[in-house]
Formats: sequence, structure tokens, C-alpha cells
Amino acid sequence: MLKSKKFWLIMVLLLAAGGAGWWFMSRVNNKQGAESPAYRYQLVERANIISTLEGVGTVQPVNSYTVKALVTGEVLSAPFKEGDMIEAGQLLYQIDAGKAQNSYTISQLNLRDAQADFDKLKVGAPAAGQVVKIHCALGDSVNVGSQLIYLRDRNTMQLELPFQIADAEQLQAGQPAEVILESTGQRIAGTIKEIASVEQVSNGVLTHKVTILVANPGSLQEGDWATAEAGGFTAVRSGIFDYSYSEQVLAKCRGDVAEILVQEGAEVHQGQILLRLTDSSVENTLQRAQIELQNAQAALDDYTIISPIAGTVIEKKFERGDTIDSNNNASEMAVIYDMRQLEFVMNVDELDIGLMQVGQPVRVVADALQGQEFTGYVSKISIKGNSNNGVTTYPITVTLEDFGALLPGMNINAEVVLQQAENVLVVPMNAISRGSMLLVADSEGTAGQPSDLPGYSWREVELGMNDDYYVEVISGLQEGEKIAIPTGVKNADSEQ
Repeated sequence: MLKSKKFWLIMVLLLAAGGAGWWFMSRVNNKQGAESPAYRYQLVERANIISTLEGVGTVQPVNSYTVKALVTGEVLSAPFKEGDMIEAGQLLYQIDAGKAQNSYTISQLNLRDAQADFDKLKVGAPAAGQVVKIHCALGDSVNVGSQLIYLRDRNTMQLELPFQIADAEQLQAGQPAEVILESTGQRIAGTIKEIASVEQVSNGVLTHKVTILVANPGSLQEGDWATAEAGGFTAVRSGIFDYSYSEQVLAKCRGDVAEILVQEGAEVHQGQILLRLTDSSVENTLQRAQIELQNAQAALDDYTIISPIAGTVIEKKFERGDTIDSNNNASEMAVIYDMRQLEFVMNVDELDIGLMQVGQPVRVVADALQGQEFTGYVSKISIKGNSNNGVTTYPITVTLEDFGALLPGMNINAEVVLQQAENVLVVPMNAISRGSMLLVADSEGTAGQPSDLPGYSWREVELGMNDDYYVEVISGLQEGEKIAIPTGVKNADSEQ
């Protein structure tokens, strides 16, 4: 009985000693930062971090054109084929114009007549001269034949004299002559203007009338008497001076005097506009004729189809001899792609659109071209978003200039670098909790909020950019410190 009590006493003492040892070791381990199997642990290191955006799209030419007929008729010419490279402005189709050509010709004639009537409203000088008399005033209404302005040439005087036929036949226009004034005997140089072919009797002899022009020295007057000598011959008798030119300028149409552009006594040249008339009916007729011709020209142009762009013919649906009917879908005649540039559109989430910039490089790959990679750039960012199920996206356009074997219609995958940083402190995304808190191993001189993980405290840090797996730590953490990461999410760089 005594031995039995002793045995149980020894067992109790041993159990007590074991429990005390377990409690002591637990305390020691807790103080040394024992690590829970519910976490993974790793040291904070530096690395490069790149934030990218991925998207998909379908490649299309930047510029394309579907040739459509706006008229109905037979194709007279179609000098191109599929695959041809064509230039902007090159003829694609010539369609029989028929009635459109006739309408254009009639419109041209109508405009010509209307323009001629309108031109009559502008009264010009039929020859050079001096304005002697203006017969109208502003606002006057005139009819066809109304006297408007009297013109005459005071600078050149004209003298008609009879020369014997035999003498006159030896003279010619342009030959010099000498005029002798009867009143003073003054001799003035002149020029034969013309020699009449009609015979006349003067002083009992047969004569031809010779017209001589004389530059007026200023003293000659209409009605002065003179004779002349030319080629060694003398006129049969004297004649009287007259102005070489004088004319009453008459209205060629009815209208109201809208503008008088000269004054009495003014010298004018041939064709100079003297005054303008106005007539609303004539002006309206001209305007209608101009519009009708423009419309006829536009209608006629529709029968000649040219390419507005340079590019490659992808599809040709009509040939010479085919009939075009613009009233149905057959009016689509050809398709042209400008293959100098390709583009595609991809949608960007509203959270990322602020990081996009025009000119940003884009990496592009296509399933149809394995192993090949292309580079494009963001050429357009639309500010018109599309909302679906509470998520808003914005379309961006990416342009490709060096696209190799990529063809319109191919599906591509694109990657855009939004942000990147080199040699910065990074931690796994799944290490972040409660916004910007990390579980960091306790060390001397550091302070943090208590946690349930022995040896680790919650520390708030400042975060920067991130990719799909890592986030940059700007401040609040040092390289080489140890952090705890929940084991719920795998990470390739986590320590087991």
C-alpha cells in the first residue's frame, strides 16, 4: 500500500513538471516570434513593377470607302480590278448619263442667255472718247433705246475730201497726209484712215472720198474748213472737220439706273463701264439659271464615279455592260481599303481611362499570327462612355502603321503599359489588409497595432502603383523587414 501511494506521487510530480516545461517553452516561443501555419512569410525586397491594361479588338483600315451608285444606268467603263492599287481621284465607273447630259446642255444654254441679258444692265463705252452729256439720273427708269450718255472723241478730228479717181487709186490707208487750214494756212500732219470705193462727182470730175485723221492740237473745232495733200496729190476741193467719233449710247434693255460711274467731261476708254442698270427679273433669272446649272452638273457628276481615297480594291461587284439600279442594294459597287494604316477599338474601364494618353504605345498580338508582335499607339480617346451593369467603359482607338501580315478583320489582343517603376519596394497584393495595413514582424524601435499573430503587428504604409500581383510601398516599410501573408491566396514568391 505504501509502494502504491509512492508510485502515484511520482507520476503527479512528473506530469506537473511536464506541464510546467510546456508552459515555459510556449512562453519562450511566443517571445521569439513563433510563426503560425495560417500565414506565409517573406522578406520585403525591391523589384520592378509594371501596371498594364489588356484588351481585345478587331483590326480595320483607318480609312475605307464603299463605292455606291446614286443613279441608274449602264456601266460604260470600269477600268480596274480587285487587288488593284488606285489613287485618289482615279476613275472607277463611267455610267451612261443619257438624259442627265441633255439637261446639263440645256442648263448651259439657259445660263448663257440669262448672262447675256444681265450683261446688258452694264452699259460700257463702245469706243474711247469724252463724256459730253449724261441724259439720265440715279433712279430713272429707262427702256430699250433710251439715250443714256453722249460720247465723242475730241482728241482726233476727221476730214473727208474728194480726190480724183486716178490720184485716189495711188493712195492707201495709213499713208501720211498734210492738212492745210483755210482760215490760217496752218499745215497739220495727218494719216489716211480709209479710201471709199464709191465714185462721186465733185467739181465736175469723178472722185473717191478719202478720210484723213488728224490729232487735234487743241485749236481745231467741228466745222473748220481745210484741204489736204497726200502722195503728191491735192484734194479736188476743201472739206470740213468733224469729230472722228461721236455716239449716243443707248439702253439695250429696260431697267432702273442704279449707278452712274462717270461725270461729264471725263475721258473714257473702250469697254469702260459707264453706268449700271438694275432689273430684279433679269437678276433673278440669272440666279435661277446658275442654280439649275449647278444642279445639272452635280447630277451629271454622279454618272462619273471616282475614288475619294488612295487604297486597295477589296471587292468589285459590277463590270462593264452591267446595269446599275440605285433603288436597291445592288448600288454597292466596290469596296476600297486604305492599307497604309490599320486600327482597332478597345474598351477601357473608367478606373483606368485617366491613365490613358494619346500617343501611348500599345503591344499587339494576334492568334492568327503566332509568335509575331506588333506595336501601335493610342490615336484617339473617346469621352463618350458606355455603361453596362453599373460599369462604365470608354472606347480608345489604337493605330498600327507597321502591321506586317495583319489583315482587316483579324482579332487581336492588346496590352497597354499604364505605369511602371524600377527598383521599388513591393509586397504581394494579398498582404494588404484594411486598406493599407501590413502584418510586419516586430523589431526593436518599431511600433504597430497589436495583432492575433504572435510576434507581428499591424503597420499602416503608404502605397503606390500596382500590377495584378504586387503593390509598391512608398513609405512605412524598410527593405529586409519580414511580413506575414494570409495563406488563402497563392503567390509564387511566398515562402512556405
